[in-house]
Amino acid sequence: MESSQHPSTPTPADKAPGDIEVEVYAAPRFWPFVGIGALLGVVIAFVSAFTGEESADFSRAAVAGFLSVAFAFFGVLLAGIVFLVVDRITRKKARRALAVPMGDPEHR
Repeated sequence: MESSQHPSTPTPADKAPGDIEVEVYAAPRFWPFVGIGALLGVVIAFVSAFTGEESADFSRAAVAGFLSVAFAFFGVLLAGIVFLVVDRITRKKARRALAVPMGDPEHR
């Protein structure tokens, strides 16, 4: 069983005058989400372009290029939404801590 007071949770008596209370959590990185979303969109576009019916007006490469732009755009949008959901979940698991300034207090 857990005690009601966690040892990592600072109490007001432990806080020095220069300490700052902060929230600590493992934040996801934005650009990997966006990159993976765009890459998945391009892969789906190529699969769609080269497995679908061939058009008499456009080559498969032209269709693949057009679909790549469109699917990459929607892949980035969906990846951004997934990023926001994951970030919200990790923020709920945040814990509070005290940040102790280091160095000379005159140079702050």
